[in-house]
Amino acid sequence: MASDFKHSFKAPERAELSLIVYNAGFQKCAPNYGWGPGVRDHYLLHYIVSGHGTYETEGRTFVLGPGDAFLARPDTPIYYRADREQPWEYYWVGFSGPSAPLLLAQTPFTRRTPVLHPAAGERLRQALLDIYKARGTDYPSAVRMAGYLQAALGLLMESAPPRGGEALAAYARRGADFIHQNYSRAIGVEETARQAGVSRSCLYRAFQAEFGCSPSVYLTRYRVQRACQLLRHSQLPVGAVAASVGFEDPFYFSRTFRRETGKSPSAYRMAEK
Repeated sequence: MASDFKHSFKAPERAELSLIVYNAGFQKCAPNYGWGPGVRDHYLLHYIVSGHGTYETEGRTFVLGPGDAFLARPDTPIYYRADREQPWEYYWVGFSGPSAPLLLAQTPFTRRTPVLHPAAGERLRQALLDIYKARGTDYPSAVRMAGYLQAALGLLMESAPPRGGEALAAYARRGADFIHQNYSRAIGVEETARQAGVSRSCLYRAFQAEFGCSPSVYLTRYRVQRACQLLRHSQLPVGAVAASVGFEDPFYFSRTFRRETGKSPSAYRMAEK
């Protein structure tokens, strides 16, 4: 049996991109090597090339081997462990960003299906290796890694079977895309539904199914996320930050920001310095 090894990269800073690689690498695990129980603050995709192991999430245990892939979701308890006799070797990537849930929604991964045996096989392994090879601490490297990550997710999409909720997922993604492009102006649910080509009630069902929240809550959370970026990386006054992300009333913005983050905008800025 080959000796164990690990090659990994962790981004020291998280670039302001719609798809962000947090970490990547490949590893031949030692017998019984494991991680958890614990939660991540990002998505984590593993692809197994040899050996065996187990993956536990949301009360279920999966025994996995060569050609299998498993996905961990943010803030979801997980535990995975290499087999004692035939420990696995895998490639992985950790990632997040506003586009991450939208792209994953077009793959066969769901909360009910956190493991796959993707047809892409070797091409997926190579795409994950390409992410690692593109590693770097500067912005161009972050862009390149995000590009290879998109390629890897595209390979997973190729084998996505038709799902009953596929139409709803498409409406939700269309509505979310409109929000991402227009959050800084005074848009609402009616306009978002019209742009997505569905009724207000249908858009509500689509967002609940895809993102677990209503369109209005999604819009608010996205605006707050963008506000956090401005507070961290600009010197704009709080009132200007509010206006930049679509809040006409700075006092309402401050209340909303505190409700979503637990801190006032000023306190958040000071904590992130």
